[in-house]
Amino acid sequence: MKELRTLPFTVLLLSVMLIVSWATCALCAPAPKGGLPKWDKVVAEAKKEGVVVICSSAGPQIRNGFSKTFTGRYGVKLEFISGKPAELVPKIQAQRRAGVYANDVILAGTGTVVPSLGPDGALESLDSVLMLPEVTDGKNWWGGELLWTDPAHRQVAFLAFPGITTTINASLVKEEEIKSYRDLLHPKWKGRIPCLDPTIAGESNSLFTFLAETSLGLDFLRDLGKQEMVFTKDGRLLMEWVARGKYPLAIGTKTEVITEFKKAGAPISIKGMAEGSYIESAGGGVLLMNKAPHPNAAALFINWLLSKEGQTVASEGWGAQSAREDVPTNFLDPMAVRQPGIKYYSLIGEGMEKTKRGYMKVAGEMWGHLLK
Repeated sequence: MKELRTLPFTVLLLSVMLIVSWATCALCAPAPKGGLPKWDKVVAEAKKEGVVVICSSAGPQIRNGFSKTFTGRYGVKLEFISGKPAELVPKIQAQRRAGVYANDVILAGTGTVVPSLGPDGALESLDSVLMLPEVTDGKNWWGGELLWTDPAHRQVAFLAFPGITTTINASLVKEEEIKSYRDLLHPKWKGRIPCLDPTIAGESNSLFTFLAETSLGLDFLRDLGKQEMVFTKDGRLLMEWVARGKYPLAIGTKTEVITEFKKAGAPISIKGMAEGSYIESAGGGVLLMNKAPHPNAAALFINWLLSKEGQTVASEGWGAQSAREDVPTNFLDPMAVRQPGIKYYSLIGEGMEKTKRGYMKVAGEMWGHLLK
């Protein structure tokens, strides 16, 4: 009789343990859309393929972070082909014309790859591979949905952060000296403002677009050009100039390079401006190649990248806020985090890339004599 009396408690205890175990597993690995068998097959086939070939200009801190976490979890290696999109795209086009399909995934900004490779049919719609509910559920993303950059859904932006438009050498510039973009027009900054080339896709083009489209406008940009700005295409060199004190400040700077220099102890400070900022994605966009040599491994990587874990690694590597709303930001500079209640000018989305490309031409016409 004693054994019979204890049986219900034992059954109850086992039931609770099973429920807790199931809930824990559900949190660790949410069931993907279409059911577990499909996802399990993708994972199994990806492990057989063994590698994802990724074209990217991301720095070593990003590549190493991805490889450590993704390969550690799935046993699938990441092979990176490094280069700027403007360098990689012609190589990819030449390979494909020769019948060579060597790349799986591209990580790049939103201004070069889709306009170049999209018309060639070299990019797949990501709708064909996104399957994890935590990836496809709009409530996990800023703005309530995935940030598609083109109508065919060939690229999604996974970073969405306030543009870091101005950085200063805190040993050379006082915080109160620059509060507005108009402060850059002061005679003391003449010949002392370096900037990334705004005629190519990137942070400087984003800044130029923002300034042109807002109340400052093209007249302000013309006046800024009269400050005899110094231009470079090398984001690392730009930040090195500021860190070493060759120039006291810089505009149109690369977020991941700022993060790297700050971690190394450089006296760099990010400046907020009275006119506000914009939301951009920099190099934080993902694309899937048509006829990818490792299709399952590519699908696995893209789903992982857009998961909370993948986005945490990406956000830490880039030093930029994820477009996901559930990724921590405690490791980011507060100036690089979206603030509640502030309306930002978004440079992400369908149609915006055409606008930004238009301003590349305007920047060339306006500042061409400085860009040579």
